Amino acid sequence: MQIAGANNFMRRVRNLVVILWVLVAGQAFASTDSLPRGNAFQTQVYTIAAEQQRIDLFDGNEDRKVDLGDSVINTYAEKVYFKLVDSIQRLIDKHAAFDETRKAELREYLAAQLHKINAGNIYSVKRFDNQFRFMLGELNAVLQNKLCSYLKTNIIQSFNTFSLIMNESCADTFLIYAAQTRPDLVFLNYHQYQHKDYALHVLEEATKIAPVTVKRYFNPNDPIFKALKTSNDTVVKIIIDIKNKYTRKSNAYTLIDDIANGRLSMQEADAIGNDPVKFLQTMLRIRARKNPLGAHSLESDLEIYSLKFVRVLNDLHMESDKVRFASIEKFTAEEIYTLMVYSEEEIFTSTFNGLFNRMMVKMGPVSGFEFLKGVGDNRFRTFIKMCAGFGKLSTFLQSMTAVYQQMLMIKFASGLGEYNDLSQAVEVADAFGSITDSLVLKILRGTIKLEYIKLKAAENTHGAAIYGLLSNLFVDRKVGSSDWFGSVSKQYAVTSFDKISNDKLFGRDTVDRWLIYFYNDEDGEESFRTFIKSFTDNNWTVIDSNTYVIIQSKTGQSVHIYANKWKDEYEGQAALERIFADNNYEPNVMVHRGHSYYAFKTIEKVRDNTQIFVLGSCGGYHNLSSIIERSPEVSIISSKQIGTRAVNNPMLKLLAEYIRQGKDVDWQLLWNDLDKAVKDNPKAYERFQDYIPPHKNLGAIFIKTYNKMME
Repeated sequence: MQIAGANNFMRRVRNLVVILWVLVAGQAFASTDSLPRGNAFQTQVYTIAAEQQRIDLFDGNEDRKVDLGDSVINTYAEKVYFKLVDSIQRLIDKHAAFDETRKAELREYLAAQLHKINAGNIYSVKRFDNQFRFMLGELNAVLQNKLCSYLKTNIIQSFNTFSLIMNESCADTFLIYAAQTRPDLVFLNYHQYQHKDYALHVLEEATKIAPVTVKRYFNPNDPIFKALKTSNDTVVKIIIDIKNKYTRKSNAYTLIDDIANGRLSMQEADAIGNDPVKFLQTMLRIRARKNPLGAHSLESDLEIYSLKFVRVLNDLHMESDKVRFASIEKFTAEEIYTLMVYSEEEIFTSTFNGLFNRMMVKMGPVSGFEFLKGVGDNRFRTFIKMCAGFGKLSTFLQSMTAVYQQMLMIKFASGLGEYNDLSQAVEVADAFGSITDSLVLKILRGTIKLEYIKLKAAENTHGAAIYGLLSNLFVDRKVGSSDWFGSVSKQYAVTSFDKISNDKLFGRDTVDRWLIYFYNDEDGEESFRTFIKSFTDNNWTVIDSNTYVIIQSKTGQSVHIYANKWKDEYEGQAALERIFADNNYEPNVMVHRGHSYYAFKTIEKVRDNTQIFVLGSCGGYHNLSSIIERSPEVSIISSKQIGTRAVNNPMLKLLAEYIRQGKDVDWQLLWNDLDKAVKDNPKAYERFQDYIPPHKNLGAIFIKTYNKMME
């Protein structure tokens, strides 16, 4: 024990010396995180060799190594800051496809990225590893004429390195694609491309995709607003006219398709936007059309308004069905369908069942196949997945002929290679675990095999990888011969994410840090109070601050849990983020304790080194992919329904104890222990069945394995 204590003391001293040196070196070299905007690299200010030498000297020795006080981190830093950067430079220098002017631009861009490494972030090796690897991938993609496809694999990293490719021919195509899912980033990064010839066209298209997002920039002196006012595009002019005649709070922006096509006047659209039922009904009619204007805003508002109705139904779960469903009795089958598919993240089982039964009655003689066609097949894969998960798939399929059943399931599993993202493939993967009907499985099996063969023959790497990964689902399922699936699945082996070694959960100062975000919603106070109570034993101490608490382990390994107080959502979270920023901490574990509509706020805080993310609500594709984009190796815990403190509190305490006691986080073992901990509480145990541990989260596993494969 004395030797161990001495070693720990010496390690702390050594770390302190290194940190002091880095701080001094960082000031000496006056590194900055700011870069010129627009056409940034017209004069060579930075050189790769000089920047690598500066990084090399952070520890006082010029040996192409960096001593950061930990042998593992040292090796990793050497690999990233020197060897990986050297690989990028070799590719730039030796490839004849780049002329000398382009080579000079690329070298200086790489040097400028190295220049961002300073005393405050040199320990964030993983962040720079992800960035430099992505840059290397971008350059290879340029040489292979596959840049546009590559950029779509990680929108966030593409924007982080956008100056590298803003002069490529596909830059505007990528920006317009990004606007479909991340219009906020397209507008936020306008300064990077505002001087390019395509800038106004990108803004126009992004505005028509996401009119609700762009209105944030409708201020007199904002560059985006100034640019849009010069546009001759008819739809853009209408959107600006809405701003001039009404306020930015108007819901008329979302109904732009009806306004632009003469179905509604601006005044009518604004009035409809003030009536939740009429607004929902109008959005539904627009969304059933093919490629409507304002598609991103429609999707977002349909989720918001559907959830408003569904939360009321959830809250009335103790009432009779007559009382509980009174608010939607006049809804059409199509409107009820919309409520279900857009409230996936929070809908209770009993709410889904009640809505499903009413939808089936209101469909009347129309078959399920024709019904889905009537809503434009909008989110039909989500609906089938939900039906499978809630045990209603057979009932829905019985509403159609055997031929239509086969056609629907073929459509469900085919065409996944046509999508640039993995959203639809993840829906299929998620549904698979809940499907037990042998005939349905046989149809899916045949479709996946046929699609793989077709895409492989067409040399469609993206599509073949999707179906190759899906083939893994049939290896252990007894639906005919598995020989072919076994052979293909070996080529596309699914990565195992069943364990996290204990040492990965600690920062350089051997402290495991958590960030927990509580929100000021109706459950916030009780969730926070019971969470704190679960740590009032002899192994833990709670340090109370004004707007947040810090829970620290008193025995075992050092675990520090930072959580804002529920009533101090803004001040508390901001205070914690300042602590982490000022001390260069990165959260090893992050937890979202609030409703799904707050989830994006927590997800935005994920860092490269975040190993575990607990998402209280459903881990839909966009949530999962956003988390994984930020931390590729993260393990995600989510729920098919709203999380409950009766499960969350024992789960988080159990996880903290595993780490404190020096155990590896073996998800199967932890889940077995959690099963025992909540079994005596029938209500909690019922909700526990809807939680998805990382080793069984098919959606997350699919995304992470695909990303590794594409690397």
